[in-house]
Amino acid sequence: MGEILFVGVGLYDEKGLSLRALEELRGVSTVFIEQYTAVLAPGTVQRLSELIGHPILELPRSAVEEERPILEALERKGKVALLIPGEPFAATTHLSLRITVEQKGHTWRVLHGASILTAAASLAGLFHYKFGRVVSLPYPSSEGSYRPISPYRHIQANWQAGLHTLILLDLDPSLERFLTAEVALRHLGQLEEELHGGVAPPEREYCVVARAGAPDARVWVGPRIELETREFGPPLHCLLLPAPPLHFMEEEALGLWKRSVTGVP
Repeated sequence: MGEILFVGVGLYDEKGLSLRALEELRGVSTVFIEQYTAVLAPGTVQRLSELIGHPILELPRSAVEEERPILEALERKGKVALLIPGEPFAATTHLSLRITVEQKGHTWRVLHGASILTAAASLAGLFHYKFGRVVSLPYPSSEGSYRPISPYRHIQANWQAGLHTLILLDLDPSLERFLTAEVALRHLGQLEEELHGGVAPPEREYCVVARAGAPDARVWVGPRIELETREFGPPLHCLLLPAPPLHFMEEEALGLWKRSVTGVP
């Protein structure tokens, strides 16, 4: 039977790959990559291919969810790798594939990578153990027919429990479509006007994290009404909602980002 390696590439480009993963990949004949859960910097796949000495086949979301191309490769080649931006099992699709692999009698191993699930809080200066449920914010449709309120309610539950929230923003790399922080904040503001749950009134302070893991990663901290009028550069973006009471070190860390945004020395 075959073996599949689930390999976390990390947050930005091929330099986020661990040395252990690089060594392992050089011994794998069939290597796949997906970039629908997140995207890597332009040119990353080609540079990775050169590093490991093998071609890399990019799979669309439908092929990963269908699982057939990977299972067929396991039957033919014996040892297969799936490269995943960030951390392999942060997405439920990859866990589903892992379970199927086991059911088919194959084995699997994981080589972990840096994840936005921890990197965003680290950059901002918020304690990881004070976070509640991670929330994914989908695109609202332009005509308003698709505008789920469940993300708002999950954020509200975290806030009421005194827990920070990491808000991941929707993306569709196949269409080069990315929900940006300013659009997401305006959307949350509209939901606030409708639901009045205290999640996103104009003065509520949010953190915007842009391009975590990249050389030009940035963090902005400020009232929602101010941040939603800014532009934060290229994706990927995410949001953090810090919930009181903040530890004094969290306050100091956020204060440094506030001063860098306002220009106050």
